[in-house]
Amino acid sequence: MRLFSFFIVLLVVCSCNRSQKPIEKSEKAIPERGELSIDSQIFLGNRLFSEKTCITCHDVSEKKIGPSVKEIMTVYKEKNGDIVAFLKGEAKPIVDTAATQVAIMQANIDGFLKNISDEELKTIETYMLHVDNLNSAQANPKD
Repeated sequence: MRLFSFFIVLLVVCSCNRSQKPIEKSEKAIPERGELSIDSQIFLGNRLFSEKTCITCHDVSEKKIGPSVKEIMTVYKEKNGDIVAFLKGEAKPIVDTAATQVAIMQANIDGFLKNISDEELKTIETYMLHVDNLNSAQANPKD
């Protein structure tokens, strides 16, 4: 019985003296993703432009229901506008400001863009800013 008691006391003493190394937060943390390259931003922006149905009303170079992407970006560049702020509903339209067009666009923003992140909106803007470069690259492929 003494031997059994001795082992129990020894076990308790040894387990109390053990210091467990706390798991550091950095060991469990998911590493942050690096910033997307410009090509990745354009690719993602193009995909989102199609998935969020922007392409339904806005062709790259010709007016459909709404103005073309080229026309939109020309006006935004000239007026130093913020397309991301507009898409977030934080800025007034500066292209095709007719009441009917604004109502259609506002309904689409409220419906299709309400759950989209700022980063995704930024990639749509990047795609729209580089449409001219993309079209000229397709028209003049390298040998």
